[in-house]
Amino acid sequence: MFYLRKTKSTGRYELNIFGFKMKFRIGNGSIKAYKFENLLYELADPRTLASVRLPKVMNAWDSLYAIASSEKSVARCGDGEFKLIMGENISFQKYDEKLAQRLANILRYQNENILVGITDAFGYCPTDFMCKIIVQCRDTLYKYFDFSKSYIDTNVTRQLIFTSEEQGRDYYEKMKSIWTNKNIVLVEGAGSRLGIGNDLFDNAASIKRIVCPIKDAFSKYDQILEECLKMPKDCLFIMALGPTATVLAEDLTNSGYRALDIGHLDTAYEAFLRKATKFVPVEGKIVFNEERKEKNLKPCPDKRYYEQIVAKIQ
Repeated sequence: MFYLRKTKSTGRYELNIFGFKMKFRIGNGSIKAYKFENLLYELADPRTLASVRLPKVMNAWDSLYAIASSEKSVARCGDGEFKLIMGENISFQKYDEKLAQRLANILRYQNENILVGITDAFGYCPTDFMCKIIVQCRDTLYKYFDFSKSYIDTNVTRQLIFTSEEQGRDYYEKMKSIWTNKNIVLVEGAGSRLGIGNDLFDNAASIKRIVCPIKDAFSKYDQILEECLKMPKDCLFIMALGPTATVLAEDLTNSGYRALDIGHLDTAYEAFLRKATKFVPVEGKIVFNEERKEKNLKPCPDKRYYEQIVAKIQ
């Protein structure tokens, strides 16, 4: 949907491009009103569009099938990873130059054994939050993207809104099929407690856990990697550890393992089970970034959780 119109009551212009709205007022400066009036048509001109590059990103379903039909690892980069590449801190991970360089290199998509995920927001951008980030990061990220390859959607592991409950069940059943009868190792931040209180990993042959710091996990990266490398080669790593999991996926893949950076999958599944349209608090789990404090950690009522822990890194 395209339109450019002037609001009579305020004198402001409103530009709508595929749902992205921008409001502005034309002053008495050098920019003339007729240039804005013609802007919509210039944007629609094929000669304009020919100069616009967009990374190829599969939709969530195609991304899921790409993961399920291969033995490749998954490394995902979203708004947090983009900010770190730009040199910024995020709420649960301080900026680290080595981490930023590793993340940028993963975006180059050079490892054929890894499916790399990015946010599908470089064209149509559904939220003001992501739009602001993309505008700030685009020039830098474009230096690293491989425009000849197809990225998976980084949000493949945080789907909670479906056209029907049946479609949602099908989605998560397909996701769970990836680790059916597999010996899995969960690498997670303290308080994440993946699969506790739901059936997400009930079909796995066995579960081990490596519990990592609740914040700034990359500061303990060498210890985390060391513990992971002690695991048998036939295990499947499933990781929810922010940007650290992105990098860990690459190192474990290069060491002969399959490693899946699943991020918010558990909390998205919890929201789906509750028929919620957004992430919701879950008793006994850290869901929101602002909750990532040691004082918020409470004992887990499920004894199996503690039995599954093979290493705890603080």
